[in-house]
Amino acid sequence: MRLIGRPFSDPDLQQDLKEFPFSVTEGPDGFPLIHGHYNGETKSVTPIQVMGMVFSDMKKKAEKNLKAAVVDCCIGIPVYFTDLQRRAVMDAAAIAGLNPLRLLHETTATALAYGLYKTDLCENKQLNVAFVDIGQFSMQVCIAGFKKGEMKILAHFFDRSLGGGDFDELLFDYFAGQFKADYKIDAFHNDFACIMLRAACEKLKEVLRSNPEAPLYVECFIDKKYVRGFMKRDKFEQISTRILERMKKPLEKALLEAKLTFNDIYAVESVGSCSWVIEILTKLFGKEPRRTMNASECVSRGCALECAILSPNYKVREFQVQDNIPFAIALQWKDFTQISLYGKKNYLERCIVFARGNPIPCVKSMTFYRSGTFSLDVKYVNAGELQAPPKISTYTIGPFQSANGEPCKVEVEVGLNLHGCVSVNSAQFLGEGDIAIPIPVSKVEPSKETTKMGMEKGLEVYECLTLPKT
Repeated sequence: MRLIGRPFSDPDLQQDLKEFPFSVTEGPDGFPLIHGHYNGETKSVTPIQVMGMVFSDMKKKAEKNLKAAVVDCCIGIPVYFTDLQRRAVMDAAAIAGLNPLRLLHETTATALAYGLYKTDLCENKQLNVAFVDIGQFSMQVCIAGFKKGEMKILAHFFDRSLGGGDFDELLFDYFAGQFKADYKIDAFHNDFACIMLRAACEKLKEVLRSNPEAPLYVECFIDKKYVRGFMKRDKFEQISTRILERMKKPLEKALLEAKLTFNDIYAVESVGSCSWVIEILTKLFGKEPRRTMNASECVSRGCALECAILSPNYKVREFQVQDNIPFAIALQWKDFTQISLYGKKNYLERCIVFARGNPIPCVKSMTFYRSGTFSLDVKYVNAGELQAPPKISTYTIGPFQSANGEPCKVEVEVGLNLHGCVSVNSAQFLGEGDIAIPIPVSKVEPSKETTKMGMEKGLEVYECLTLPKT
């Protein structure tokens, strides 16, 4: 999930590669290739293919338990997934023979699992609940408003490179430095030692959740040496101050975006590695967060419920789910009027089509005055927030030709579908007699990694693929 839909040059991906216990190189399309061994041979697979294998395995287990074929599904994805990553997940599902009815944000799925079973919701008064999900590598915050028979997402916010793994890495750096000073051994440049020490640090962190102090032991560390360390909870919280302060920002921004105050929040539900931020959540929201939800199942339960709501094969209680897109998307084009007027070759115009928080799905129409073929670029308004390239795709509208070569009114329909993917759906202009004439729409730059590479059947051969470090 961390690799899919991300170019190999992504700085965050390069940082992640240091922790992976397998070899990853850049493929011919600029995206990662994962290398492993199967039946004595070296195999190279894309992240889409690996996810396809995972989906295939999950599908087989589901079919075995249900004793029925599984095709329709709902897949939970992080809220910060880009358009390319969302399409990559869809391709992986196609490899496994699945038909995703919806890609659902993980925090939205958690909120749905919380709200669908509540029987005390009012028709007029909205109940606002904040959901905080701190995973191993990322942090997601969602504020949802509940009424009888409906749920509306008021705000999403995230930090895609901040999670429980940062605490593990902090402990790893601390003890690796201590062992270098005390035992004269360097764990930073030994892959096997890194794996052993990170596993020990993760266990120590779990012990510190409910104890004031915890020991750390690693047997046969380097050169068969036995090493030990010690950490107090107070000391751990002290060295974690920078991370804990950083975790406040998504919480504060989510409240600001939802246009709510602390007093407007009825409850705070936390899932994932939230135990270290309970004090922060309590201070920020004025109430202690709850852990009433099953942290390992809340997303899958929400996805299953949404799948049942969307599927015609199941009858469930009426419950409307209104999600939104957590980033703004714009169209950019050349303004030929300004070019001819001011003589500028690259005079560009941009219009935000889907603002941050725009409901999904959604369709909007834009009007252009053109006499022939033109292009539209689909871009993120704030690409830095997503840590992704600003350009999503390019569409060509045409070929077509207006009467007498004069500019004519062209209506372009832009859609944001249920999966959160944006596309130019159609275009048309008014001909003689005010007859609407369709115009061809073609995608000039398809997503590189979401081509049909590896989409053929028979990928089950890789299901037992092992990925050792080479």
